Amino acid sequence: MRRKINIALLILFLLIGLPYYWLLLDNRPGKAAPKPVTIEQLRALAGSVPGQAPSTLELELVAQRLVPRTLFAAGNGMKRAVIGVMAWRLPVPGSKPVLIDTGLNAIDSKAMAMAEFWPERQAKVERAMDEAGLILATHEHPDHLGALARKGGSALSRTAQLNAGQLPPSPYAARLVWSGSPPQPRIASDDPQAVAPGVVVIPAPSHTPGSQMIYVRLADGREVLFAGDIATMAASWQELRARSRLIGDYLAPEDRREVYAWLRTIRALKDQAPGLLIIPGHDFEWLIQDKAAKATVRVGFRQ
Repeated sequence: MRRKINIALLILFLLIGLPYYWLLLDNRPGKAAPKPVTIEQLRALAGSVPGQAPSTLELELVAQRLVPRTLFAAGNGMKRAVIGVMAWRLPVPGSKPVLIDTGLNAIDSKAMAMAEFWPERQAKVERAMDEAGLILATHEHPDHLGALARKGGSALSRTAQLNAGQLPPSPYAARLVWSGSPPQPRIASDDPQAVAPGVVVIPAPSHTPGSQMIYVRLADGREVLFAGDIATMAASWQELRARSRLIGDYLAPEDRREVYAWLRTIRALKDQAPGLLIIPGHDFEWLIQDKAAKATVRVGFRQ
């Protein structure tokens, strides 16, 4: 009888335990080396464009849902975390602001099963798109670039600087709803490059083909790195945790090896500049609780 019970338990483990571990917990980072990007290189580029740098960061939370942490940081526990859809406005004294990521509209919010969506907040992001001097996206998923694609018009053609991976025929970009014809890519190099005073884009294809990180050196010298969904949660870079295989291999496929390489790059940059504030792609709770983040980030666009 005991032998039969042991066999049954083994079969149960093989049928349930192994898939559970593989899909939700496996976080072996492999040996991918960090990229050759240094903080001194980013600082030099940030200062290479004359003019006034942004003064601060403003955050608008437009939608959210609760999911187990392990989905977006493998092995980080089943406790549910707020996955926030956020847009960022960087005021520039005497000039037009910079906008990073653009939220999403009600249609995409429903399609992505958001528990809450605030149309009045998204309306503020839409106005910010009209007023911006530069619009950037960390990558081409609908909760980062979708609202800009749907809006189209001058916001897309005049002020948005996108890379080739963020535009059709790149696979994720091709799934977005574009108002009119998508623009031509304006970020062409594979190397980090300055796009405005104090603002540097770092091409980082990994989470998606068009993924990029954005380094910002504020006017007072504070430094910020927008990691996008390379680091969905703060634990992603702090503990070197990619998305679960359920998400990263099947539901929203990404290049796992390259994600780990860029997570190691983020950690290397943080070691070089301990004051560098890393902005995770969706970890709203961490942003409003972390002491350094609270000192730099204003919640809500000032308009």
